[in-house]
Amino acid sequence: MNAIHRVISVVLVFVVILISAPSYKAQQPSEQQAANQQNSDQQKKDKTTPEEKALIMLDQIIADAGALKLSENRIFIQMSAGDLLWDHDEGRARNLFAQASAGVGELLQKSDSTDARGFGPVRTAVQLRQELLLTVAKHDPALAYQFLQQMPTPPSNGPRRPDQEGALEQNLVALIAAKDPAMALNNVQNWLDKNQYPSAIAKVLGQLQVKDQDSAAKLSSQLLKRLQSDELISKTDAARLSLTLLRPGPRPDKKASDSSQSSQSAEGAQTAAADQFLSESSFRSLLDSVITAALRATPDPNANTGRGGPGGFRGRPNNFNGAAPNNGISTDAQNEQANARTLLSGLQQMMPQVNQYLPERALLVNQKLNELGMNNNQRASFQQMGALLQRGTSDSMAAAAGLAPERMQANIYRQAALKALDEGNTDRARQIASEHLDPSVRGGILQAADLKQSAASAGPKQIEDVRRTLLRAQTDEERTALLLQFVNVIRTDNPKLAVQLLDEARNFLGRRANNLAQFQAQLSIVAAYSALDPQRSFELLEPAINQVNELLGAAALLNGFEVNLFKDGELPVQNGGTLMRMVGSCGERLAALAEKDFERAQMTADRFLLSEPRIIVKLAIVTELLGEDLIEPMDNGRGFGGGRRRGQ
Repeated sequence: MNAIHRVISVVLVFVVILISAPSYKAQQPSEQQAANQQNSDQQKKDKTTPEEKALIMLDQIIADAGALKLSENRIFIQMSAGDLLWDHDEGRARNLFAQASAGVGELLQKSDSTDARGFGPVRTAVQLRQELLLTVAKHDPALAYQFLQQMPTPPSNGPRRPDQEGALEQNLVALIAAKDPAMALNNVQNWLDKNQYPSAIAKVLGQLQVKDQDSAAKLSSQLLKRLQSDELISKTDAARLSLTLLRPGPRPDKKASDSSQSSQSAEGAQTAAADQFLSESSFRSLLDSVITAALRATPDPNANTGRGGPGGFRGRPNNFNGAAPNNGISTDAQNEQANARTLLSGLQQMMPQVNQYLPERALLVNQKLNELGMNNNQRASFQQMGALLQRGTSDSMAAAAGLAPERMQANIYRQAALKALDEGNTDRARQIASEHLDPSVRGGILQAADLKQSAASAGPKQIEDVRRTLLRAQTDEERTALLLQFVNVIRTDNPKLAVQLLDEARNFLGRRANNLAQFQAQLSIVAAYSALDPQRSFELLEPAINQVNELLGAAALLNGFEVNLFKDGELPVQNGGTLMRMVGSCGERLAALAEKDFERAQMTADRFLLSEPRIIVKLAIVTELLGEDLIEPMDNGRGFGGGRRRGQ
């Protein structure tokens, strides 16, 4: 009986195995398929291009911006996103620009037009309006002009002068000329009908020379009939436009241009054509009219001698501070003399052209320049000095410094010493610094020379020389700047030593910045690491972001008491003060790192606790990956304490 039971048990076991086997075999493909799918998803993720990653992140930014409270923040994000999307999805970009335009219109209507000082909501609205129009104009000037006409005009007693509104329209028309010359020409005709001569007319004429030569010829003819000597001397904008048209010289003869076409690219030839506005005959005619008007200039008996010369030649009717007599009101005669001196000053810079094209009148121009004391002025010297600083050698700059006015000498000698460093001549740099610079400037040049010389033979033993040089620096920030100069020189040939020095800089700066200068110095080290060891850049950047979070939290807590940074509980991305500048600096560093490790850059950006800085930093990453230029949020100089404004 027991044997029978054992047989039955064995049979049952086999039956169970046979029954379960198909199920087991069925599970194997299912698990394998899941694993294969997971691998496929990972491969697709790995194959995602940086551009595709950037566009995915941009979608997230646009979605996140919809939850922002401040309309100015939403407008800035819509405008920036439209700018970035234009080449990838023009329809969506146009829609974002339209939303931003509508938002600016609402903001202008809600702004307090009595804000005569120019601060507050009205300034923000005006800033956004200008920035939006110029951003749209890069892609579609006609659309920007359409927005200009649709949006409300800023209040006349706001932060914008009446001439600024006209200048904005003129800039847009000049941009329109590159894509729609006919539309631009229509605007120019409206200006001329109103007896206005904005400088944008020259840009329109230049574009017409490339796009529509028949229209360009008609416009040139019309301008020459209008820009006669009486008009030039009575209207300041006409005088300035005439000089703008003349300065580049005449357009080359068409045959000569055609013969040289093979040596130029088509694009380069078009650029050259757009920068020269008049044919040679038109150039001679306008130059003659300008000379006739300029010769009517007379010395101003009330003008101060010295700057501007005895004749007040810089176009100022009474004195070089620009003050007008009669309670600030200039007479027609005074304005005419100011315009005549402006024209004469312009001719002074074009004497080679006067000698070439109207030699018979060159003597009269020189006599008038002498009569007004303009041949003794320093303007030409300044221009020559500027050219020398750009293209000269250290020796030629040092020689010129000895002949320059005394107040200019120190700066030119400093530039000569820096030029010697660029040339690799540290001994010459030391000589110039020791002989001609005061101790406060000399020290920095000598330290830079020491580092440069050490870098020329950099090796393990050279690090001690570098340390001794750095000890002479006054502060940790100065020490960091000098060390980074050295690192930039050696990082290609000796990356190991460069990293070692950066590690030392990281140590003496400490883990937490005590002021803005230290914070920026830390971010400079982050930037230097990014080319050598990106992971260390991330490691340094994360605590910096944590500190910004702490400062933003403190600012939010004190808002309305010691600080006025937040508005309606939200951080403005425009005019956000010192803290937004710190956020922007972090964004620049993350954007550079995103090309090396996008996922970690994204996770690091998410460390910002507030959505406003998080969006701005991600926008910087997207901009970098798409190879575009970031629209910088405007800043009115307001710092952490709020209310402090500089330069505006």
